[in-house]
Amino acid sequence: MWPLTNGNRCLVGPEAELFRGTVAMMVDQLVDELNPASKLEHEADSEPLFAISGPMVGFDPPHWYEMWEPEQKIWLLERVATSLLTSRPAPAMAAMFEATVEAVYVETGNLIVLEITEGRPIEPGSWRQSLLDAYVQRCPRDSFLEATHFEATTLDPCLPREIERQIRQLEQTTGTEGDLNSNSIQDPNSIQGSVGKRQSDWLTYWSKVIERLLDATYGPRVHHTAEVYRDGDPKLLKRFLQSKGVSPKFLQRIPPLRTNHQIQKAITRLQALLLDE
Repeated sequence: MWPLTNGNRCLVGPEAELFRGTVAMMVDQLVDELNPASKLEHEADSEPLFAISGPMVGFDPPHWYEMWEPEQKIWLLERVATSLLTSRPAPAMAAMFEATVEAVYVETGNLIVLEITEGRPIEPGSWRQSLLDAYVQRCPRDSFLEATHFEATTLDPCLPREIERQIRQLEQTTGTEGDLNSNSIQDPNSIQGSVGKRQSDWLTYWSKVIERLLDATYGPRVHHTAEVYRDGDPKLLKRFLQSKGVSPKFLQRIPPLRTNHQIQKAITRLQALLLDE
């Protein structure tokens, strides 16, 4: 159980499914990093798996998760996932645990970027639909239709056909009204700029959904502000941590290094937990 905004609880329903699926992807990636044969295979594979137009975009995981070795990340993921998906009590608050939770949702954002890049539609089982399901569960007072409308107006490249049809009808209506008021030909450069803006819009939209879900589920993340105080006056840092009700060791705790046997057991436990539906 974890101190969520609605008390010490576990994630359930769509929220748990989103979290479980993302952590499973992260564990697979870490296992690949730890597997020497997999490393050699990735180095030998010089051809990209897919081609994209323009630069690849994505989200960077928080420093207090990314700074550790793969073995330590597995330990962190097991500790966090077990507490969020089972009745096991949450560990004492620490920057590394907060950052690990945040890193899971950052990875969800990267999976959404990949999903759109590969041209996959929004449908049951897709990362975007799973995120929307979790968001609606956590924020039931936010209108689902409003969220869908916002998504549609940002022109996600892989919208469902029905929404695409409605958008085309709206654009045709708007375009006809514009033609009545202007005889000028639209500048091609402005069209390209519009496409770039729309791509930026959908990325902004999904990042906002993730950020709002994080805020609604876990509340403010202390490690962001604590990091600002870290290199300043130690008294100010201590005062800030006390005001948030966390231990003075909030920034001092680090994940332990593990033996190969311990790592394998942790991976086995994580896989069993993540596959248990």
